[in-house]
Amino acid sequence: MPDRRRCDRLLAELDEYFAGRRRRFEVEVDLSPLTPFQRRVLTATARVAYGEVTTYRDVARKAGNEQASRAAGGALGANPIPIVVPCHRIVATDGSLGGYAGGLAAKRRLLALERGQGEVPAGVWPPARR
Repeated sequence: MPDRRRCDRLLAELDEYFAGRRRRFEVEVDLSPLTPFQRRVLTATARVAYGEVTTYRDVARKAGNEQASRAAGGALGANPIPIVVPCHRIVATDGSLGGYAGGLAAKRRLLALERGQGEVPAGVWPPARR
């Protein structure tokens, strides 16, 4: 059974995030059920700053294998706590949004929230902003 205090803290932090008052989460995340590679990918993902994006290739490189960008995408798909571990900040090398477990519309909304923009492009991410 989940710890009510931890859940309340997480909900409070998420409320602050969506209200634009939180840029970094402080709740503890248990990644122990994941594989070592998945943990390294999610650890690298957690370091991507609010309002910034990086690529699947870069996350794979930081996890120890630059050639494993597809595996990094799979690890992001297994993220047990999206938003807190911000997998929405990871885009394809060509600048396209790639995928997102919550759907691309949700990924666009999260990126727009973080960038203070009304819309995030449906196609390729502007190179100057990657």
